[in-house]
Amino acid sequence: MNNSYVVSLLSQAATEVSFFGAKTANLAKAVQSGFAVPDGLAVSRLCTKSEFDSIAQKIIDNLSPPIAVRSSAVKEDSVDKAFAGVFETYLGIRTVTDLMDTFLMVKNSGATDLVKKYHGDVIQSEQIAVLIQRMVDATRAGVAFSCDPVTGESKVIIESSYGLGKSVVDGNVTPDSIDYFNDGTYKTFIGRKSIQIMLTDSGTNEQNTPAIDSVKCSLTEKEIKEIAELARQVESKLGFKADIEWAIDPDGVLWLLQARPITTIIN
Repeated sequence: MNNSYVVSLLSQAATEVSFFGAKTANLAKAVQSGFAVPDGLAVSRLCTKSEFDSIAQKIIDNLSPPIAVRSSAVKEDSVDKAFAGVFETYLGIRTVTDLMDTFLMVKNSGATDLVKKYHGDVIQSEQIAVLIQRMVDATRAGVAFSCDPVTGESKVIIESSYGLGKSVVDGNVTPDSIDYFNDGTYKTFIGRKSIQIMLTDSGTNEQNTPAIDSVKCSLTEKEIKEIAELARQVESKLGFKADIEWAIDPDGVLWLLQARPITTIIN
């Protein structure tokens, strides 16, 4: 797009943490390293509401809804603090009006009590960049760690459930958990995946998971190995022990949605 405040994730400029935040920078590096990441646009922390509103229609046209509007604060997803779930994210956005509204809500989400409790102070809107991406209509989604996030043990840990990854990230379900070891073997712990969050024409909708699906593993052996390899490749190419979000679309394609350093390893 022909606007200095909005750049493609394919642009080298999107890797500038000081303007676009670490979340965006990490994904831009992932895209440029060849990972399958949904198309996205990085909006600089310096972009004002009026400037954004003037190009919102072009953003909608460029990405083709539904889209996700996500925070990418300068201090977010750093090696020191993840800020996971602290700022706002909006899913299933389809209209220009909703895009303009959610942009402002994300920008202003640094002034909540949750941010104050986590960070010790508010974070001004000028320090929050915004990441806008085409959404994956996920059949399964979740998170994965390239090593044990508590002990640092060399195994991949995968958490998975049906539908969008929001149910896993927000703690709305007990996901399946898989420990994947270096020799290619793995151990599966079946979770209670009672609900799933799905994309709809008007946003997202929470649905009950069929009983037959809730009591079996949400991933095949092939998918488990593919996700484990993705986590390891992210660690190798981006240069940090990786905490990733992933999704599998209806065609079986695995997508990388987020990559950040693990911050909880005991030294």
